[in-house]
Amino acid sequence: MASQLSSLLADLSSQVGPSLEILTQKEDDRFREFAKRWTDIGREIPGAIILPESEEQIQQTVRWAAHSSVPFVPRSGGHSEWSTIGDHGVIIDLSKYKGIEVDAANKKATLRGSILSKQVAVALADAGFFTALGNGNPVGAIPYFLGGGASITTSITGFGADQILSARMIDATGEIIEVTEEKEPELLWALRGAGQFLGLVTELDIKIHPFSELGNAQGAIWVGGFVFPLERAEDVARAMKPLMDDSTKATAGLMMIMAPPPARKPCVVIAARFTGDLDKAQNAYKPLYDLGPIVANGGPVPVQNTSDAREALAAKGDFKRFGVVGLRRFDVEKFLQVVEVWKTLVEECPDAINTAFNFQWDSRPPKAPSFESANSLHDLRYWQNNLIWHTDPANRQRVDELNDKSIEIMRGPNRAEYADFQNGTRTGPIELRFRGEGKVEKLKSLKKKWDPQGVFTRQLLD
Repeated sequence: MASQLSSLLADLSSQVGPSLEILTQKEDDRFREFAKRWTDIGREIPGAIILPESEEQIQQTVRWAAHSSVPFVPRSGGHSEWSTIGDHGVIIDLSKYKGIEVDAANKKATLRGSILSKQVAVALADAGFFTALGNGNPVGAIPYFLGGGASITTSITGFGADQILSARMIDATGEIIEVTEEKEPELLWALRGAGQFLGLVTELDIKIHPFSELGNAQGAIWVGGFVFPLERAEDVARAMKPLMDDSTKATAGLMMIMAPPPARKPCVVIAARFTGDLDKAQNAYKPLYDLGPIVANGGPVPVQNTSDAREALAAKGDFKRFGVVGLRRFDVEKFLQVVEVWKTLVEECPDAINTAFNFQWDSRPPKAPSFESANSLHDLRYWQNNLIWHTDPANRQRVDELNDKSIEIMRGPNRAEYADFQNGTRTGPIELRFRGEGKVEKLKSLKKKWDPQGVFTRQLLD
């Protein structure tokens, strides 16, 4: 099998030319560096890592893989749990192909290849704009948008997928498809939330928003932190419940059960945000100040820098994943049960001390777009958003069991009360990821049209 792949790679190299870098030596430092992922869960070592430097080379590589029946996965920022493949296949790594162009006059930007979320945020801010982006600076921006894109500005912008205006996509035969409302409206509908299953998107046009939509001319968001000892979890949860539910104040953020370094003392941490008139932020969080936290801080932060404090979470390696489920409401009693599950986790699996069980909220509902799409998250303001992080492979099963238990507690038995984040899992009932009458059937039909052999995953086929 290795010799067959080697021969096929030689064919690719001769077709494209010497400028196409192909890494095959697994012991080589450069190969090992490009083989790293954010998580080691399920990580395999590919037969080769291919690094195209233009859209044409990406197209030639996909066409070669399809013609030669070589399995592959694309990779952008390396934060997908599924951007891995064994030695029978290859990774098409887009690191050498990236870019952004800002069209301020038309309030849009063009993203290319493996451009990262932080790079997008900085380029837009330099021009006086922002867009829907999440908490992960080094996350690939294009896959973020295609997969739904839970945003730190959801109530202002909507989700990442809602920003997509058009795309260029390489299909399962290696052809480049112009995906626009005029040329391919049904495919555009699908790319807005399920695009990672239908092709390799090399370019996206997205909506961008002027700083004024943040409620201030500085392009800033108020960012604060509150820390309480874990034994005060009930007091904090009961104070947070009305705060989270109050849509008259633009609060948002994460309530986290964790044991942060260096002290590693279990605590409840509120990572808080506020948009609009930033002078009103402290009043909005008065219930937390009144509780007398161990730490309380906050102030305006440029929108492009709001995720910088989470940079350590983006480090590659170890066993990490997000456990994400959308919820209708925050339940104090269930949250307190989840606290006990977290205690059990770090007691039984000390290597999981970096794990944080998180509850995410936005006091205002997501902004809904004027069009229909595969994205089905607009009825959700609350999320269980656990960061699982441990180092001992012997604890893999137990860590997942306790994470699943915490999610089961928060979501309860009623399916109408919760939804799976569509880019957070590829298991379980697909109807929980793509909700709405006829949505799954439409996606399956489009999958059969554009990728009937499952070149870009078997999702929507099996």
